[in-house]
Amino acid sequence: MICDSVLDTIGDTPVVRLRRMSVGNGAEILIKLESFNPGGSIKDRAVLSMITHAELDGRLQPGGTIIESTSGNVGKALALIGVARGYRVVLVVDPKAPPSMLRYASALGAELDLVDTPDEHGWYQGPRIERVQQLLAETPRSFWPDQYNNLDNPRAHAEQTARELLSEIPRFDALVTAVGTGGHISGISRTVKRALPEVVTVGVDAECSATFGYPFSQWATPGPSRIRGLGLQWQPRCLDLDVVDRVHLVADHEGIATTRLLASSEGLLVGESAGAAVFGALHHAHHHPGSRIVVLAPDDGVNYLEETFDDDWLRSKGLLERIEEAGLRTVDRLVALARQPSTAAVARTPELTGDLAGSR
Repeated sequence: MICDSVLDTIGDTPVVRLRRMSVGNGAEILIKLESFNPGGSIKDRAVLSMITHAELDGRLQPGGTIIESTSGNVGKALALIGVARGYRVVLVVDPKAPPSMLRYASALGAELDLVDTPDEHGWYQGPRIERVQQLLAETPRSFWPDQYNNLDNPRAHAEQTARELLSEIPRFDALVTAVGTGGHISGISRTVKRALPEVVTVGVDAECSATFGYPFSQWATPGPSRIRGLGLQWQPRCLDLDVVDRVHLVADHEGIATTRLLASSEGLLVGESAGAAVFGALHHAHHHPGSRIVVLAPDDGVNYLEETFDDDWLRSKGLLERIEEAGLRTVDRLVALARQPSTAAVARTPELTGDLAGSR
């Protein structure tokens, strides 16, 4: 197949069955690998949708400038789509952004604007957004995709990703995916539930996250998550609470250990949020024998080789000790721990939050 643009290669990502990482009760975990998109992540889909709709309604003019706050894959997607469509791209980043992402974006011509002072809690998200607003005011013909609140983000997944998924897997019982901006979990779940009303959607987030508010925020721990892409201090507009049935707040060491073991046991080099989602899927599988569970893996692990897959880095953050104390060096131990993790999946509605068994 000959494509007219690299952007024509977005989508049609494969689904792989986990073979070794299984709870052994007949439950099946299928993982959709969004790293096969040209920019290496599911963000290619959302960013293309946001840019295309902004072009159509005039918010983004030819020769304009795209300005966005990012710590990872949105930056890569914007750099790719910006150069393909002929836009200047300015990415507001912070010191925690993976060096590989910064090099990728720079190679494609994106400009990097570094915010190096966090807020009083150690978060960079707020200061980055403030810098975006400043740059927008200073830059003529500029456009802010606003990934957390732009409804063209979930629209891409409702109209494209979900339909693609349903064509690949016509019947399944649960959808387990990281929350992030709320875009892909909301868009995919909305469409899937129309076709398969009994599907249970589990949103996986970081222990520190207040995305779902009370009562989940009472479990939140101070400071940002080590699992990149998870954990917000606010509820993004892209998140549709009505299509999320359960919430699973995964500890940093659980998600990162799963990410490492997916590489060493399944040959799947995926990102940290995918590891967290698979850990949540293992928990769900323990309590739903014979079920078919679909997991979205938002990106690959290349961005994290110097962190998640580096023992020295993990040791410097106190994570290697936690992984070793929990015995999470083997698949068998990880699978066993997933039955009773540090925080179990909980029904989203407050009246049901005492039910931690994982059933709907």
